[in-house]
Amino acid sequence: MNGLPLSLPRVDSTDSLFADPLAFLARARAQCGDVFVLREHGPIFSRASDCSGVIAVFGEHRLRQVLTETDTFALPMSAAAKMALPKNLVNLNRGLHSMREPEHGRHKRLLTGTANRALFDAHRSGMQTDLSRFCEMLNGDGRISVVSRMRELTAKLASRLFLGPQCEEDAELTFLLSAYFTLRREASSPNAHDPLQYRDALIGAGRQLDRALRARIRRYRKAPAGECAGLLQRLATAGQPGSPALSEDEIVGHANVMFVSSTEPVAISLAWLLLVLSQLPDLRRALRAESAARASSPASPCGAPLLERVINETLRLLTPNALMVRATTQAASLQGVALPARCEIVVCPFLVHREANAFARPHAFLPSRWETARPSPYEYFPFGAGGHFCAGRNLALSLIGEVLSTLLSRFDFVLDIEQFIDWRIHIMLMPKGDPTLTAHPVDERRDTPSPKWRGPVAELFHFAPGLS
Repeated sequence: MNGLPLSLPRVDSTDSLFADPLAFLARARAQCGDVFVLREHGPIFSRASDCSGVIAVFGEHRLRQVLTETDTFALPMSAAAKMALPKNLVNLNRGLHSMREPEHGRHKRLLTGTANRALFDAHRSGMQTDLSRFCEMLNGDGRISVVSRMRELTAKLASRLFLGPQCEEDAELTFLLSAYFTLRREASSPNAHDPLQYRDALIGAGRQLDRALRARIRRYRKAPAGECAGLLQRLATAGQPGSPALSEDEIVGHANVMFVSSTEPVAISLAWLLLVLSQLPDLRRALRAESAARASSPASPCGAPLLERVINETLRLLTPNALMVRATTQAASLQGVALPARCEIVVCPFLVHREANAFARPHAFLPSRWETARPSPYEYFPFGAGGHFCAGRNLALSLIGEVLSTLLSRFDFVLDIEQFIDWRIHIMLMPKGDPTLTAHPVDERRDTPSPKWRGPVAELFHFAPGLS
């Protein structure tokens, strides 16, 4: 089979796709149904010059197949491969997404068993110290560019999880990890007119990062990991003495990918959460009350249900992974639809999260829905689903909850002034530009004025009536 099935409906043109991909896909789905052709030949989001065409896919059963059959529906070619970067730089991005079974399953079990709540709890005290320093900075100057500040904060916290107590002396490694990711993000963006312009800079930064990671791994392997060890040391010493569970190359690839997954998605999620909450003073007050109740009864088993609901609802409506791409490695049948090899498949969690059969009033911001909502992993998947769901998902959620709870208990975050807020997809769905928030020290005796947002972000969803 060489082409896409003639039975599939086609969109007339994709000329306006990149101007607003989410609205474009919503209109196309309304016109064409759950499976339709976006492009007859060649790629849109992937980089494969031999791509046999592009389709968009919706529907829980189809998504389940695409996201679970990872050997057939694989991740597309990486930017590193497309730019013919040196082998050691290609390896920097060789995490779970690059693997097939049974290797994928073995590595995933090891990573999810290492990047877990126990790792988070081992470093919680140190992260609280970092958060206290951040709050001291806010006391001095509460006006922040929210995306930039959340990136700085999450990089600091992730470096503690990643490196353990050595994070202060290993600040250079954190810098290299962040710098390499920033360069790769720009080169990987569909908006990059000439990704090759980043090639020399990527090679320079990547080689430094590769050397630094390998030096740490070799040092860590000389002694067993203690309770306070960071993720990198735990991976380096996993397995039996003299028989490590992972090779040096494997650790380098996983370490880089795990650091990225603990920083950028967390930072963008926190930025969206603070922006959303800036519009809802009563909800901010309720979250502070919940946090205070937890602090006064730390042994309570109740957790923070309101905080969890707010996080879930924000990740539903403003999910960082608004678009996902897969490619067929061979001719395949997708729920009865015959697809050729090298077919690009577009999945849109942004729209999937707005399915009325899974979420009543799907366009409303309504945290209370999570009191009863139990969507399947293919109806709600802000961290991916199936074989390639993010191995750092629980770590990321723990970070988001810890940061948000700490910040909201001490400060009331509002927009600096009424602001026009737009969005963009730059690998992730994120605020366009860098909106400004002001952090006012909490004073329950008075209400903090909350300037309103306007602009395209207000068109992505609406606040449920009665929510403020």
